[in-house]
Amino acid sequence: MGSQLMDQRTDMPLYVQLIEIFRTMLESGGMQAGERFPTELELAKQYGVARITVRNAIAELVQEGLLVRRQGKGTFVAERKIDRELVNVASFTDRMNSRGMRVGSRLVSARAIKAAGKLAELSGMAEGASMIEIVRLRLSDDVPVAIETTCLSGERCPGLEKEDLAKQSLYHLLDSKYGIRPAYSSKTLELARAMTKEAKLLSVKTGAPLFLMTAVVYSEDHQVMEYVKTLFRGDRFRFQVH
Repeated sequence: MGSQLMDQRTDMPLYVQLIEIFRTMLESGGMQAGERFPTELELAKQYGVARITVRNAIAELVQEGLLVRRQGKGTFVAERKIDRELVNVASFTDRMNSRGMRVGSRLVSARAIKAAGKLAELSGMAEGASMIEIVRLRLSDDVPVAIETTCLSGERCPGLEKEDLAKQSLYHLLDSKYGIRPAYSSKTLELARAMTKEAKLLSVKTGAPLFLMTAVVYSEDHQVMEYVKTLFRGDRFRFQVH
């Protein structure tokens, strides 16, 4: 870890200077995710400051999600969070590929269902209409990061549940086989907690914080293309608001 001299002449508090030094180093890739961060004592000696100054700087970076504390083990560099644009209707595969990440999916289930209640209302379909429900576990660099439940019209997408949905983008398939392309969407975002089944799929503890995004996606002909509910791991995503 490089050493940058502290400026004793500035009015900027020492712990704020440390925050900027550590943040720059972490965001520039100077340390890798999972790597152990130096101890408070090591940093205090290296920068010639009190341990409380180092502790305050580290606490701020933990709050920002750049560092993570592990009980009894120390402080470590956090996994890089995936930026997700709230207004983007591109496929998960395209979004992750654009960030240089290796993406994948595991099909949890694909089945024919009937539109009913809130699902029928949100999708704009009549009660009892044929729908296809697809549940996939989304992977980024082989790590599970999201559970996506998609509901589409069975009339517009006959046989979709029989396709190999783990190895191809759903949006690309809808375009190439059914001539359906996303145009715009309406989304909501809220906080949630992982239930037992969700926690197992996402490899997190039961009760771990998640982002719950629901979206109604419209096709180019202004019809509802899909209703999708996605649970994102709170420790792996941050959302951009424009």
